[in-house]
Amino acid sequence: MFRRKKIIQTIVLGAALACASVSTVFAAERCGAAQFGVRNISIDQSAPTASEARSLGIRAAAETGFDVVINRLLHNPTTVSAFLDSHDLDEFTDFVHITAENSLEGRYIGMLDFCFDADRLRQAFKRADMPWAEQSSPPILVLPVWQAPDGVRAWQPDNEWLAGWRDAVNEATGLVRFVLLKPTIANERRLRADNLASGDMTTLQRAAQMAGADQVMVVIARLDYAGSAPVLNVSGQLFSAAGAQLTQLANMADIPVTDGLASQLDAARADILAQMESSWHAANALSGTDGVEVTVTVPIASLQEWSSRLAVLAQVPAIEAYEIRMLGIDQGVVTITLAGSLATVNNALSPHRLKIEMLADHNAILSAQ
Repeated sequence: MFRRKKIIQTIVLGAALACASVSTVFAAERCGAAQFGVRNISIDQSAPTASEARSLGIRAAAETGFDVVINRLLHNPTTVSAFLDSHDLDEFTDFVHITAENSLEGRYIGMLDFCFDADRLRQAFKRADMPWAEQSSPPILVLPVWQAPDGVRAWQPDNEWLAGWRDAVNEATGLVRFVLLKPTIANERRLRADNLASGDMTTLQRAAQMAGADQVMVVIARLDYAGSAPVLNVSGQLFSAAGAQLTQLANMADIPVTDGLASQLDAARADILAQMESSWHAANALSGTDGVEVTVTVPIASLQEWSSRLAVLAQVPAIEAYEIRMLGIDQGVVTITLAGSLATVNNALSPHRLKIEMLADHNAILSAQ
């Protein structure tokens, strides 16, 4: 038997000070998996000397970045706090890549990428018995809609609800991958606001195709009046790329607008984003406990396809290891050790158009979708 331990490189990225630019997309050729990476961290640090400014700025960026990454992977605030209190980023540092820098008298300006060691982070989570997630979601298109007595809006660049969602998506650092469509006249004509608000299946399907998204999230804020008092209603729904409703995300009804509309819109937006991130983490949690073993039949048409299937299994974080049991002309058999649930495995296999399906005899088959 051949047993292969999986080693997947992890990237941990930082954001520097208040002027940091954080992205969950990282150059794959530098650190590997995008969900562990952030690049283009901006530093503008002052100190008595340029050398001191450089050291202080890079350290501040690394500390902030480490906090961002641990929050991304562990998510639970209590768990995050416990891990940060008991570990230092130097334990996990892989490398720092300087994209650009400029030293002035008493000032350092730079653009950096940070990378931390994936295996050391995973082992630390396991030793601390802290469940974590590292699987990024498929792209989810966000379509915010604003409804008020003067009409329905979805593409205006200066509307607080719509612009706030654009900012939130651009600043997101979690595992849920959100995408947007630009607020252009062409998009306004092709994707009418009232059709988005009503959940028109054809319109949502068209929007998903335009964005290359696997799912569509429609988030609607509606300003009404109870007598002369303004009230806010917020709802969110998640749809498939085909326009079929999957789940209700939020339903905040008749909230009196007392603390300022902008702050209440921000709170509603944050609540929906937190719900999405929490749900994804719960569905993709990994652990350091001994995993369940599942024997999987792998249909193949060639040795090349067999090699390709094994390569995919080696990339899935929820598969701790696999053991080759048999290889024949048209199929192979492997036993996989799970570090997460089978649903978590299938979430990771979905982008590869593969799925593990359980059979009646407690064995399973890896099928193409």
